[in-house]
Amino acid sequence: MSTKHNFISNVSPRKQSWTLVVKVVRAWFGQDYKNKKLPFSMELGDQIGASIRRTLIYKFKNQLQEGMVFTISSFNVASNSDLYRPSRKEYKLNFTINTKVKLSITVLVPTNVYSFTPAPDVFNEFYDNNYLVDVIGVMIGVGVEREYERDEYVEELNSFLSSGESQNAVVAIMLTKVKLFQGKPALQNAFSSTRITFNPEIGETKELRKSFLSANTNSPASGLIQLPNSSCISVHEEFLLLTPRTTIEELKNTDPPFNHSQLIADVVELKA
Repeated sequence: MSTKHNFISNVSPRKQSWTLVVKVVRAWFGQDYKNKKLPFSMELGDQIGASIRRTLIYKFKNQLQEGMVFTISSFNVASNSDLYRPSRKEYKLNFTINTKVKLSITVLVPTNVYSFTPAPDVFNEFYDNNYLVDVIGVMIGVGVEREYERDEYVEELNSFLSSGESQNAVVAIMLTKVKLFQGKPALQNAFSSTRITFNPEIGETKELRKSFLSANTNSPASGLIQLPNSSCISVHEEFLLLTPRTTIEELKNTDPPFNHSQLIADVVELKA
């Protein structure tokens, strides 16, 4: 007899005997700033969030590989109230020592796993920046490189630009956060969760490039423009004056307490 699977949209604390089929889209290790040799936790997110505490990472990290589909069961359900949430669901999953993860072979999980938020919804001052977001767009220019302590995306961008295929390039940014910079909404990487890909092999890439070219049929083809350095505020001033602040007491009152470093993976709901 086949196992009965539940829909992610139905998950709640009213019972614990849920069985879900999910696909791991995004996975990474984050840094624990107190102990840089070990990750703080392992997180799953997108259609629904999930958390695996440090002491259980060894049990699941080699199983939950990107691109694979799994059946998961025997987990706890808790309120989804982290500071930056990769899922908009009311609840999240907490893995336990008894949680079961089994590789699943099914054709019912959709191949199109991304859910890009339209740019007009993202770039407005009312967007709820407690949630991480996936966005996609055409790259038309490159700005002046600014030096930060962590510049993990600069090397990827420079490598792509050197490939010579940057004309009308589509850029997809997954699990990024929206923040106000100098009074305007902007995208910012969220710890180690954010991933940037150029010309991803997905249906949205073809459609976006087609619509972009159609809207610019009267304009001659041109390469990337050099964007001016419009910022007159230093990185130091930006951090001290413009970055939103949260008190330690407020962080302590979140449920569960806020985790600074994570390993996160996107999951997508089984479409029956």
